[in-house]
Amino acid sequence: MKTEIQLTFYQIIKHTSLTMKKTLLTLIQLAISLQIFAQLKTITGTVTNEYKEAIINATIQVYHQKETKPYASAFTDSNGKFSISVMPEDIIQASHLGYLNFRSNTNAGAVLSIVLKRDENNLNEVTVKGSKPLIELQFDRTVLNVDGDAKAGINAVEVIRRIPGLTILNGNDIRFEGKGITIMIDDKPIRLSSNDLINLLNSTSSRNISKVEVLYNPSSKYDAQGEGGILNIKTLKRLKPGYDGNLSLTGGHGWKYLTGNNAALSLNYRKQNDYFYLSYGISKGKQYQEIQTDSRIIDIGQQLLDSAIYKSPYTSQNLRFGYDHYFNKKSIFGVLVTGNYNASNSTRETSTQIFTHLAQSDSTRKSMSLNNRISKGFNINFNYKLTIDSAKQQEIIIDADLGRFDYQDDNYLALELLSAGGAIIGQPYNLLQDGNTLTNILSFKTDYTQKVNKTTFETGIKMSRVDIENIFISLRKNDADNSFDNGSNDFNYKESIAAAYANVKIELGKIILQPGLRTEYTFTQSYSPTIDSTIKRNYLNLFPNVALGYKIKSHSFSASYSRRIGRPNYSYLNPFSIVRSAYSITQGNPYLLPSFTDNIRLGYSFRGKYTFSVSYRGAQNVITDLSSVDNPSKITINTKANLSENQNYATNLGYYNKWLKLWDIGLSIGLSNSHYRFNYQNNVVSIAQTSFTYSLDNRFSLNKGWWITAFLYGQTRVTYGNQINLPFSYLNLAAGKSILKGKANISLTLNDIYYGSVNRSETRYGNVDYNTYSKYDSRNVKLNFTYNFGNSQIKIRRRTSGSIEEQGRSN
Repeated sequence: MKTEIQLTFYQIIKHTSLTMKKTLLTLIQLAISLQIFAQLKTITGTVTNEYKEAIINATIQVYHQKETKPYASAFTDSNGKFSISVMPEDIIQASHLGYLNFRSNTNAGAVLSIVLKRDENNLNEVTVKGSKPLIELQFDRTVLNVDGDAKAGINAVEVIRRIPGLTILNGNDIRFEGKGITIMIDDKPIRLSSNDLINLLNSTSSRNISKVEVLYNPSSKYDAQGEGGILNIKTLKRLKPGYDGNLSLTGGHGWKYLTGNNAALSLNYRKQNDYFYLSYGISKGKQYQEIQTDSRIIDIGQQLLDSAIYKSPYTSQNLRFGYDHYFNKKSIFGVLVTGNYNASNSTRETSTQIFTHLAQSDSTRKSMSLNNRISKGFNINFNYKLTIDSAKQQEIIIDADLGRFDYQDDNYLALELLSAGGAIIGQPYNLLQDGNTLTNILSFKTDYTQKVNKTTFETGIKMSRVDIENIFISLRKNDADNSFDNGSNDFNYKESIAAAYANVKIELGKIILQPGLRTEYTFTQSYSPTIDSTIKRNYLNLFPNVALGYKIKSHSFSASYSRRIGRPNYSYLNPFSIVRSAYSITQGNPYLLPSFTDNIRLGYSFRGKYTFSVSYRGAQNVITDLSSVDNPSKITINTKANLSENQNYATNLGYYNKWLKLWDIGLSIGLSNSHYRFNYQNNVVSIAQTSFTYSLDNRFSLNKGWWITAFLYGQTRVTYGNQINLPFSYLNLAAGKSILKGKANISLTLNDIYYGSVNRSETRYGNVDYNTYSKYDSRNVKLNFTYNFGNSQIKIRRRTSGSIEEQGRSN
């Protein structure tokens, strides 16, 4: 018994000893951790080159003394900024391809301004190969990483099609999650009509594109205009003084004719403190489209079957020329000139059969339309940037813009009515409709930025002035060549906007908080001297926004909200009535009001491979198409109108990965519900639709520079206002090869190979009842050759224009 008690006592002592040892060890480890934590400090700073230009994605690493393996690392952001925790007396290193490494003791200061010097021995041999994921979901934007990869597509149009939630309707209407979106290149607005914009993007080679950003809820620094946010195409950055350039040649054939043919040239040159850059593109071709509209006018018991064939030869030219002068390391002055010239000579042959309830055609109305359009213009941007204190990132940027744009639209329309037997009924007549629009834009803005610790403050003001003069002559001629006025009118429009904003970006460890507020005062005046009619409006609005980001290990969360305004495009306000065919008229609406939209978005990303987002949009006075039918004349009048309201709920799930080092895959599926309500003929109309979208992007990198891509997109029924678009899908295939030691690339693309991208829609409310079928050059083949030349790479300075919002609304 005594022995058992002694043994038990021994076991207790032994167990207690082990427990005390573990506890003591834990306390020692905790004390060491607390001591290390107490010594940790945060170093922030910027990494630039010798010309004070930010270096993006530079690697920041921290080493213990006499050790070769870093214990902490980070990367610089789009402004060359970084933040990292370090220990005293350790070594911090900054590095980037093409530059000599920079090393310093961590006791050098809490804020570092690091300047990397060029590595002259191997810079010309450096080829940067991005390891970023195809799609990145950041806290305030979605990023499509292109990095000049031809596999992303021949041109910018094919590139942006890969963005989840983005679609291009009827070949020229770019929408993101069902909303219109502002298009920019290098933070500079694109002032073009929808067709001319597509021509520009078709002539923008993917070899010059670094990435595409979609800012779904832009901060208060940006204009509040635009319900669908901003799509910004960023060109590749150049790294070294010298010269370089890119040549891109594309030949294409559409449904019937050669189309999508373009040539583009970009050049960059820098010598000491002077930097020049130039890009020029020209597109030529002939577009072909067939449109069928089946209208039923129940009140008078008739049906109209309208068949139209549209042919349009076109030429599009676009120029960008810029010059930057670096007075010193803190002061930069720049000038950027953009110009465009676009011309088309289209014909539209329309045949409208008129049926009774017996489904017998009793007459046919034929029309022939000849249309000549010329749009040309230029914009000059003056930009000055002063860095007051680089350590505090304190700077002032001033922009001034002057733009002048001219649009001519001359239309000749011949109409005749035929009996069922083909005999002419009544008197044929012709319409001559000539329109000219001259737009002048003046804009000035200034922005101030300063960082205090981990908080960045931004504030600024902007003023703009727009003057528009419209002259419209409409004459009706009969067989005797007698002319009669048919609605000629002049229309002038003036708009002034004064804006101010404040924005704060706060970094709280793994949390980023960015609240902001923008206020805009708008004054408009429209005047028609022909009928002596004046409409004046002025309104003051506040536009709050907030973005929140949180990252922990492999998980990233984001939330954002913004209130935005949708001022009508200037052309929508023009009250002229333009006869398109015998039973179709397009009419402006000078009484349009601005729309207001509240956008909320929640996002989640896991390991950069899986993404999930939920969004809500509530809009009032939505500006969209509205058709009305005059029963006695059977004429459909198409105009822009303010629909009462729209609510849209959407969710998107994405998967992006690289398999076996040769297969890049991107899968996106989306589900949304959109509901519109508006008044028509004293009745409330409600149109709602639940939609499903999907896209599958495959890019294969093979041996010896070969590559293959396959992109599939599809969607079910969807509504954008007063109509329901029916399901469609398309498949694009491409193959290419890198040649001439990687300096050139040749590729062949087959778009919409089974011709599934046909626009079909239904419009039914009140006495409006018609179906539309539109088939265009969505199926096409393109052969592309690109060639890069030069002795260096030069970084392009990031800049914005003061007239982004005004230029974007001019068409």
